[in-house]
Amino acid sequence: MTIEFQTPYGKVSEKLVGMIRNALLELSHRNKKITRAEVSLMESNLGLEENQVCEIKLNVLGKGLLAHCRTNNFATSAEQAVRDLKKQLNLRRNK
Repeated sequence: MTIEFQTPYGKVSEKLVGMIRNALLELSHRNKKITRAEVSLMESNLGLEENQVCEIKLNVLGKGLLAHCRTNNFATSAEQAVRDLKKQLNLRRNK
């Protein structure tokens, strides 16, 4: 599985990148059909207190899954996005 990170608004800690990478690798071990993940960590300019956004796109054999979470820090946003992707994968597997 290929994992791509995009951080247009500056540096993100290696600890956070490692945490997200490990969570995505765990997902790929559960579902072997995941081929690619794109992670975008960005700050929103909407004037909200919760301006740290994590968006994760997964390619699962031609079909895509998307999770988008906005909280007050990147770690929480990433955790919620991965949790949402787990739910989506479970729903897709149960169909």
